Amino acid sequence: MTDREFSSAIDLLLNGDKTGLRMIYEAYMKLIYAVIYNTVQNKEEAEDITSDFFIKLVRVASTFRKGSPHKTWLVTIAKNMAIDEIRKRKNTVAEYEEPHTEGIENEAVLSQDMKQAMRSLKPEEKEIVDMKLIGQLKFKEIAKLTGKPMGTVTWLYNEGIKKLRRCLSNYE
Repeated sequence: MTDREFSSAIDLLLNGDKTGLRMIYEAYMKLIYAVIYNTVQNKEEAEDITSDFFIKLVRVASTFRKGSPHKTWLVTIAKNMAIDEIRKRKNTVAEYEEPHTEGIENEAVLSQDMKQAMRSLKPEEKEIVDMKLIGQLKFKEIAKLTGKPMGTVTWLYNEGIKKLRRCLSNYE
């Protein structure tokens, strides 16, 4: 979604037309989920926070400054919501959580191998790879969002991609 398309979607949203929200949801749901999941490290929480994100987006749409990078604005809101959830979690009594069963029995082999490959990445590599590949953010935007120097961001991205290639070498 271009900056112009995003601004149009925000205008629709501000005028009470939910089409704008649908446009933003379709364009950025995967990115928002990835950012949140990388922060909270829990599928169910990430799904809940992602849903809450799009509800919140309706309330905060008026705070978007036209001309500013919209992906950065979206990711910042998502990351802050995830961090707030972690803070809440620290302030509550830990509850027993059932172990998660990974994967679905009939899922494709490539999908399973890709999941395994992604698990081989360090959390900071995974975050940057997700932002770059799913979010299609530029390294400069990722550096700003993560607070890391651009050289570090590109190095972590390249290291992550090398690990993924090694893990998935059977598919080449």
